Amino acid sequence: MIAISMSNVSRQCKVLLLLVAILLFGGLLRGASIWDDDYDREDYEEAAGASFAFLLNPSDDIWGISLGSGTWLVDTPVFGDYFVRLFYSGMEETTYSGIGMTLRIMPHWQVAPFVGAGGSYNYAFNRADADSSESSFTVNGEDRTGLGRSYWGGHAEAGVRIWFDSRLKLLEAMGRYTWSSNEGDRDYWLVGISTGVGI
Repeated sequence: MIAISMSNVSRQCKVLLLLVAILLFGGLLRGASIWDDDYDREDYEEAAGASFAFLLNPSDDIWGISLGSGTWLVDTPVFGDYFVRLFYSGMEETTYSGIGMTLRIMPHWQVAPFVGAGGSYNYAFNRADADSSESSFTVNGEDRTGLGRSYWGGHAEAGVRIWFDSRLKLLEAMGRYTWSSNEGDRDYWLVGISTGVGI
């Protein structure tokens, strides 16, 4: 397991925030230059379709599914993906439902590598009571106070997407690292395999 000090995490979070701010600022500038009363979203956005993903981290016993909806900015490699997901975290011994967005730089190629960053809010379904003895304990010398709390997450990801001219539409493999807003060593990595949903 990779140990990351809090100073490194804050530097990494600053880099992610800077990347997201640059992408948003660029989109605002482009939007401001083209804005008028006859604005038509289809002139500037191109639907990329829905996707379904399996997510897994065997070392921390994290697994789940994700549904996404992707959109390109027309004639750019900027790709946005809104997602909802349901996953179990063995680190927290909790089931979560998350909602979030990822911005990617991904060219319009048939085999397209990508890098991206984003964020999410992850709601804990079976969280421990703050007053209960279950909410504070130690496992192998590690303090697990606040086990199973909802959290905000920031993530960075990279991978490759292959586009098809069939009903399958796409096949994607990616790796993602997520920084958790919960205290302690709660950051985690995931690998994902996704496909188009054929609708």
